[in-house]
Parts: sequence; C-alpha cells; structure tokens
Amino acid sequence: MVEYAVDGTTIVAETRSDLFSPKDLDKGSRLLLEAVAKENYTSLLDWGCGWGALSLWLAERRPKAQVIALDSDMGAVKQTIANAERNRLKNIEVVASPGYEDIDPALKFNLIVSNPPTHRGREVVESMITESAKRLNKGGKLVIVVEARLKPWVDRALKENFGRVKTIKRSPKHAVLIGE
Repeated sequence: MVEYAVDGTTIVAETRSDLFSPKDLDKGSRLLLEAVAKENYTSLLDWGCGWGALSLWLAERRPKAQVIALDSDMGAVKQTIANAERNRLKNIEVVASPGYEDIDPALKFNLIVSNPPTHRGREVVESMITESAKRLNKGGKLVIVVEARLKPWVDRALKENFGRVKTIKRSPKHAVLIGE
C-alpha cells in the first residue's frame, strides 16, 4: 500500500510487484503531476496507466472531469479499478487496450498524460504521440514525462505531431514535455 500527496491532493493505492514503480509514486510521475496541478480539464486520458498513479490523482483533483485510464496489461487494469474503488472515485473508467482502438473514435480529450513504457521501444512511444495528437480537442494538450536522456527523440516526435513543444518541468533525471 502506498500513500502519496502532490499539491494537497492525496491518494492511497495498492501496487503490484509486476507493475512499474511498485513501492511508491515514481519521481517522473510526481514531476508530471506537479506540472499539471493547475490544469483545468473536463476530459482526460492517462495512456499506460499502470496501477493508476496519474489517473487516480487526476480524477481526485477534478471530480467533475471524465477520466479514462488505459493500459494493455490486465494486471494493471484490475489494479487501477481496485484503486479507483478504494479512493471512491466515480469519474474514472479503466480500459484494457494497447492503444486507442478500444476507445470510441468520437471521444476527444482536453488533456492526455503519460509516463510511457519507454522500455517497450521507441515505436510504441512515437505511435502513442501520433495517435494522441488526433484525440485532443482544439486547445488540448499532451503532457508526457520521460527520462532526461530520452528527451531529444521525444521532443522531435512531439514537434512532428504538434508543431509546438515545450519542456514545462525538469529534474536531473526527468523532463516533462507538452505538445499542444
């Protein structure tokens, strides 16, 4: 069981040893949450939700927002569902899918966030960026956190799909980038 608080919003969650960051909220995800703490959104997607670290916090933060947590790993999906129930979050839907194919194509988002599974390869992350650009409402944003060493190629992929990219927060090991 982990408890984490960012900018006054606290989540209690159970993790799994076979999922990313099983002992606590990882530093990259914390940096991303700090970066989006003041964002106003009514529809949000967390791509690659894992045990729900980002989506749970973002659903708690904006109870009237529609939040979708997406992951291809059934263990992650089950854990996020259990954690949403544990935190009594009614505004979160968890979808088992490797990408957007199992989400209504008409559904668009104000904000898409991801701490992507970079270990699965460049193609996976670049595909997520390309598909995310098509799923944003006008004025919507994709916010992604990656290890600082991966920033150059993620920055290029964001520029190719969004035209405009900014680094909105960084630490010695991570960078939070936004495509809008």
